[in-house]
Amino acid sequence: MVAYDDNDKHSLGLCAWKEARNQTIIGMRAVMSVILNRVGAPGFAHTLHDVIYGKNQFTSMSVPSDPEFNLEPSGGMWDAAQALADQVLDGSLPDNTNGAHYYANLRTATSGWFFDHIVSRPDEHPVTATIGAHTFYL
Repeated sequence: MVAYDDNDKHSLGLCAWKEARNQTIIGMRAVMSVILNRVGAPGFAHTLHDVIYGKNQFTSMSVPSDPEFNLEPSGGMWDAAQALADQVLDGSLPDNTNGAHYYANLRTATSGWFFDHIVSRPDEHPVTATIGAHTFYL
């Protein structure tokens, strides 16, 4: 099992909070599952840090023009994200996305790449779950 440090926990919680704090605790957990599913998977980085902060991965963490980029975490959902990060990283909460590597809110997503390469290719990227407003893909 991989050993994760406090920075990993903070980064995982922060990314999930930025990406899904309006999707309930279950939604934040799903984002964390996607992040962990990407670590070491073909085409993705090999460390948690590199997956979270990698180019074109989670814009809330890596693109200064993303409205979420400069948000400072606070409140009950932030506290919940930190607690979830502990549980997800120690393996006590199973993956609730069924192995997903991608997700989007299809009502608000604007990435042409995502629609062209993920949504429009169900044979390569089947839907694995729908949690809140997010649809998850392999």
